[in-house]
Amino acid sequence: DKIVNLDECWLQAPETATVLKEVRDLAFASGLPPYSNTTHEGFWRFLVLRRGVNTGQWMVNIVTTEERPDLLEPLTQRLRELLPGLRSFVNNVNTGRGGVAFGESEALVWGERTIEEKLGDYVFEISANSFFQTNTKQAERLYNTVLEFAEFDGHEMVYDLYSGTGSIAIYISKHVRRVLGVESVDDAVADAWRNAERNHITNSYFIAGDLREVFRDTKAFLKKNDDPDVIILDPPRDGVHPKVLPKLASLKASKIVYVSCNPTTQARDLAMLAPRYRVVRVRPVDMFPQTPHIESVALLVRK
Repeated sequence: DKIVNLDECWLQAPETATVLKEVRDLAFASGLPPYSNTTHEGFWRFLVLRRGVNTGQWMVNIVTTEERPDLLEPLTQRLRELLPGLRSFVNNVNTGRGGVAFGESEALVWGERTIEEKLGDYVFEISANSFFQTNTKQAERLYNTVLEFAEFDGHEMVYDLYSGTGSIAIYISKHVRRVLGVESVDDAVADAWRNAERNHITNSYFIAGDLREVFRDTKAFLKKNDDPDVIILDPPRDGVHPKVLPKLASLKASKIVYVSCNPTTQARDLAMLAPRYRVVRVRPVDMFPQTPHIESVALLVRK
């Protein structure tokens, strides 16, 4: 395997290559080594850029193994010149061994902690560690597919599981009676509450928790929350945890709309739900053009 320096990437906005070069030059000039997944030593880990396609706002997130404001703060003026829409410059600190592009703590280098993006009629705040669809234009198509498959009549109680910043919950909110979002990342849940408030959504609420713990006692959970008519799943690439799937089936929702960025794990999960649910429709959505990756939406109806 090789690590190749990129000067241009046709899959991304042209500004990304410019920022990459600037940060790469800083990394070389600093004399500090990149992080090694073998020795677990080094300083530089990731550069993550987020862009609000419909708002023009940018976030630069440099992930390192320790906080070094003396090193990063001088970069601010140059980034502001390169990205007129720069709204947020943050430094995530990741001291763990996992190769993930976020950290256990975050330092604000300049600007705000979030950027904004617009989907349909709604504006969303997005923080560095929160999940948000990478392709805004196709995300609208994806969420409209969820609406089409679910065929809401306005009276449904919906569980939006792996709800992230609340984008699906808020997008469908005017079509249903109530939405409960469950998300394991605290920052994303905080974003979801802010997003609901700023969009004047009053029928959506969000809780933080791992689904294995949230649904450990489903009877107790249902005493505190209405029974779901529809469940929306949008898990990470690993899919739904095997211990969670039987719990979901026991909730007896009439429909499940399963949104997946990994059709392989989606197929595995659909097979595990097959004793209780029948797959009625499946539609791929090209969220990642010019790559082999797709998003897949499946509609399951209770037998």
